[in-house]
Amino acid sequence: MQKYRADKSEMQADGAKVWRVEWMGEPLLAMIENCRLANMAGDMRRTVYVTGDADTFFSIPAVTRVMGKRVTGYVANDDGNLVFRHTYY
Repeated sequence: MQKYRADKSEMQADGAKVWRVEWMGEPLLAMIENCRLANMAGDMRRTVYVTGDADTFFSIPAVTRVMGKRVTGYVANDDGNLVFRHTYY
């Protein structure tokens, strides 16, 4: 599922590890380990992979696996932390 390489990492306040790729001198989001799944029941955390360029200012398309199934969604900012929100289509 990983599309971009992960070069540099940094920790978020909620404990997630954000990986970025150095591309053309600008760091771009590649994946997030231990990312909070914001709109799912419970306090679920998974590794989330970025699948493309940002489609809006507020969201970046992404994918993860939950119980062996591929779940698509997007990465968004929630109180200073990046979280994953799934989509229904």
